[in-house]
Amino acid sequence: MKCILALSIALLTAGAGTAQTTQECYPGLGTCDEAGDTGEQPQMKIDIGTPDDPAEPQEESSAPEAPAPPANRVCHVHDVRPPDDWLAIRTEPSTRTGTRLAKLPSGTALEMLGSQQGNWHLVRLTNGTIGWVSWATNRWIAC
Repeated sequence: MKCILALSIALLTAGAGTAQTTQECYPGLGTCDEAGDTGEQPQMKIDIGTPDDPAEPQEESSAPEAPAPPANRVCHVHDVRPPDDWLAIRTEPSTRTGTRLAKLPSGTALEMLGSQQGNWHLVRLTNGTIGWVSWATNRWIAC
């Protein structure tokens, strides 16, 4: 509070003896005194660092850029059936260790990253998640 009071006093005393000699007027700051003497309306202009001329419009592309295609083969979760009508993506290539990251329904795209341990394949999902899926049954994944 003391800092604000000291700053206010400093600003008031610094601006008390100065008069603005340009055409710009900043109302509320005590620099528009000359405009009041002439009877003219002061010019209300505040420079905030933007040009007076409007900026040239940027060219807009007709279509957004498409994401780059995956570098690896893309397969899909295919024929998963109840009781588990999903394919798990896991942190490790095992059902005994690691954790399940997500349940993937039929149709989910899988980018095959190449690493393989037994029936387990390292994959990346379209949202960027990387994990392991089991290909123990041929119908679970289709390429």
